[in-house]
Amino acid sequence: MRRGEALLELALVLPVLALMFWGVLGLMERGRTANLAVWAAYACAAQASQTPDGAQGLRQGEAAARVVLGRRLVDVTVQHDGVWGGRVVCTVIARPTLFIPSLPFLGWDVRVRQETYIEHWKSDWQEIPP
Repeated sequence: MRRGEALLELALVLPVLALMFWGVLGLMERGRTANLAVWAAYACAAQASQTPDGAQGLRQGEAAARVVLGRRLVDVTVQHDGVWGGRVVCTVIARPTLFIPSLPFLGWDVRVRQETYIEHWKSDWQEIPP
């Protein structure tokens, strides 16, 4: 094989390999963001359901979700009925941090909704020291 042929083959294959590499990285980041969004929605609902006070539940839920997601672009909404036995709905919308212009669908937002109820026994939760 001549030297020029190998260089030409490399030039033809390299963009395909680069696109595959970035695609795998993008899929991994999207999966990680989706997993974190599920955890954040669960943490939000668990924290917000510990009090019948709607304003306090909203603050607790948003804070819990933001701790899980860190510095990602995120939108957290909490619907809190404000009474014992009422409903709490947390919706977390997170955006993957890796953006690939040639694969824009990997950068779409991940939306997760978690629902629970405000139950009296949850307000007695306490952290047990190690």
